[in-house]
Amino acid sequence: MVATLDERWHEMAADIPTGANDEDVDTAGSSLRQKDGISATPARYAAGRILHRMTGVLPPRAVEWVRTSVPGATTVRVQERFAGATSSSLHAIEVDRTDGPPLPLVLRRYTDARVRTEEPQYPRTEATALHALDGAPGVLAPRLVAVDERGTTCDVPAVLMTRLPGRPTLSPSDVGAWVRGLAEALTAVHRVDGAAVEGSYRRWHDPQTAVAPLWSRQPEAWTRLIDASRSREPSGHIVLLHRDFHPANVLWLNGRVSGVVDWPNACHGVAALDVGHCRRDIVMTHGVAVAEAFLTAYGEASKRAPDALCDALTLLDISQVTNVTPYHAYGRTDLTVESTRARLDEYAALVAGRL
Repeated sequence: MVATLDERWHEMAADIPTGANDEDVDTAGSSLRQKDGISATPARYAAGRILHRMTGVLPPRAVEWVRTSVPGATTVRVQERFAGATSSSLHAIEVDRTDGPPLPLVLRRYTDARVRTEEPQYPRTEATALHALDGAPGVLAPRLVAVDERGTTCDVPAVLMTRLPGRPTLSPSDVGAWVRGLAEALTAVHRVDGAAVEGSYRRWHDPQTAVAPLWSRQPEAWTRLIDASRSREPSGHIVLLHRDFHPANVLWLNGRVSGVVDWPNACHGVAALDVGHCRRDIVMTHGVAVAEAFLTAYGEASKRAPDALCDALTLLDISQVTNVTPYHAYGRTDLTVESTRARLDEYAALVAGRL
């Protein structure tokens, strides 16, 4: 069955033209799965047959770079393209070796030309962060295998790292345990010295041009947040910031956190900035009450006080909500732009009242 499936996938891949879009490739794969009565995406792909920006197919240069980056590697197999990635292409791969068992890895490739132009430091930053986190007590992060900062050997800039077990969960059965696990994982990250990475925190919004969202029913609250961003700077103990810590970047296995992933934005800054970033995301997916529970859990784990300014700054980073489809990849198809905006409005009023 496997050989036949692979052969048919190769045949179908050959019929998809170079430059095909995600829909073309996903439609082909869906057709194959439905016709053969299987539920999983085929584990092996026709590597190099389609040179595509964000599909499950890897070009030959990428496959060869992986093979030469792993000592004793013989075969590189693509197992899965991860859904939900927004700035890069993520593949789960497995490498057969002559001197050990198969090695499960993740390959991140910066296939988006805009990201390569605007954020060329991403591969180096992630590699530096993973190196700093290697062996850090309590931190479950991938280990760096290789990095190609400029894409001189791989087809594009890329980071190769070990693959941790588990999956993100945005629909936990035990919300209390979920927020405690997130808080404890973030506390462990914040015990790492911020000097381990080069970059420092910077806002993802311009306070001088920021305005209250046109959709908001709480414009006064948003204006107070903007005023605070214009006149105040975060202060406190400097730590290693993940800078994009939220539930979709935390893996779970058997009810416990099994890893924290996605480190290209790592920098140093005030710990509460990571807390605020995660709180904002929890508001969007679960509401203000759960975000408050996370704040309490982080305070208990870290012994750090809340910081409304950091909540304000991180909320302003995403004030213009126009799309929630990335959450759908994690099973949260119930989320809509309207429901998310209403939750953010409620949160903005809460934070504004604490400034």
